[in-house]
Amino acid sequence: MKLVMQLWYYEDYEDGVKLGLAAKEVLFRDKSDFQTVDVIETESYGRMLLLDGLVMTTDKDEFVYHELISHVPALNHKKPERVVVIGGGDGGTVRELLKHPEIKEIVLCEIDGMVVEVCEKYFPEIAKGIRDPRVKLNIGDGIAYMEEHEANSLDLVIVDSTDPIGPGEGLFSGAFYKSVARALKSDGLMVCQSEGLWHPAPVLQRIHKNVSAGFAHVYPYIASIPTYPKGTWSWTMASKNAIDIKNFDKARLNKIEATGLKYMNEDLMTGVFALPNFFKAKLKS
Repeated sequence: MKLVMQLWYYEDYEDGVKLGLAAKEVLFRDKSDFQTVDVIETESYGRMLLLDGLVMTTDKDEFVYHELISHVPALNHKKPERVVVIGGGDGGTVRELLKHPEIKEIVLCEIDGMVVEVCEKYFPEIAKGIRDPRVKLNIGDGIAYMEEHEANSLDLVIVDSTDPIGPGEGLFSGAFYKSVARALKSDGLMVCQSEGLWHPAPVLQRIHKNVSAGFAHVYPYIASIPTYPKGTWSWTMASKNAIDIKNFDKARLNKIEATGLKYMNEDLMTGVFALPNFFKAKLKS
C-alpha cells in the first residue's frame, strides 16, 4: 500500500463553513511587525497570498478584485490625475490604475513593507507596476497619511485594505472616511472594499454607516471571487456630490479594454451596481 500525504489550506468562515484548497508547497512564511505573511503554491489557483491566515489574492482570480476596485472609480471620474491607494501592497490595484494615461501620480501607501517585498518576489505579474515612474511608494500608516494630506487635492482615493481587524481595522472608521473626504476635490471619488454579501448584517451596516459619515452619496457594487468568503464580494464607491453611474467614460474604457481586461466591460460598468434584495436589506436594516 502506498501512503500519499496531501497538503491542504483551510480558511474557516462562520456558520461551520470553510474554504479548502489543495496545496503543493509553502513558498514563504514569516511574521512582520503587523501580521503573518504566507505564500502558498496551490494546485488550482496558483500562488496564493495569506495575511494572518486569510486569503488576500491568488494568481488565478486576482484580476476580478483589482479591475473592480480600480476601473470603476477611474472611469466614473472625468479626468483622474492624482490618486492615493491605501493598502494594496500586492500592487494589483496600481497595475490596473496605470492603464489610465490620464493619471499622473499614484501614491501607494502600504503599512507593511514585507507585503510589498514578498509580492514583488512571488507575484511579479501582480506587482509589476509598483516601480513605475508614476508611482510613489510610501511605507507607512495610511490613516496618518490621510489625516495629514493636503485638503481638496486628490481625484481618487482607493482603500485596498485587509478585513476590519488587525492593521486594517482603523481604515473602516468614520473618522478615517472623513479625512479621505477632506483630501478629495469636490468631484473626487473614494472606493473601499466592503466585505462579502454573506457577512453578518451588523458588519456590513457599520461599514455603510461609517462611509456615509464622510460622504453624502454611497454606491455599493458586487462581483464573484471564488477564493473570497462564500464567493461574492462587495466594494463601495462614495462621493461628496451625486454622480450618474451610467455616465462613465465609454471611450476610455474601450481603450483600456484593448490592453486586455479580463473582467470589466461596458455592460458590467453598470451591471455590478445591481444588488440582490437580501444584500440591500442587510445594508438598511
